[in-house]
Amino acid sequence: MKPSKLVPALIGGAIIGLLSTLPFINLGNCFCCLWILLGGAAAAMLHARDYGPDMEFTAGDGAMAGLLAGLFGALIGTFLSTFFMVVLQIHPTREIMRRLMEIRSDLSTEFDDIITRWDRGEGMEPLFTLIGLIFSLIINAIFGTLGGLIGGSMARKKMPDNPPQA
Repeated sequence: MKPSKLVPALIGGAIIGLLSTLPFINLGNCFCCLWILLGGAAAAMLHARDYGPDMEFTAGDGAMAGLLAGLFGALIGTFLSTFFMVVLQIHPTREIMRRLMEIRSDLSTEFDDIITRWDRGEGMEPLFTLIGLIFSLIINAIFGTLGGLIGGSMARKKMPDNPPQA
């Protein structure tokens, strides 16, 4: 029976979620989704360690661990970014809207009303959180799987061609 992918995927997802959410460190994802690839690879390598010497670890096993890590990373990252917005009052959307207000001379009045509501805190942050979660699930699934393939191929264990005779 194959070992569970849950714990390695949660650890990889925590790596993805934490590094993708921390200010300035999250910029690492601008380089080919670096933290997502790293979390997927870490999940695959941790999962490979759980295999016994008589079990074959395939690239598909690594890809599945990476996929799960990417999905967990999207959930953890969304939770952390929501935490930053609610508890720590860090609102990147409001900052963007404030900057748009500074240059709003040629914006339509409808858009001007939206910007004013956002600036007062009547924003659509739950909608943006949901949209961000959906995009994160898609992007993290793709790059987490790719990272799992990379990590799985690095940690791949092959069965011996001729098992020893007893």
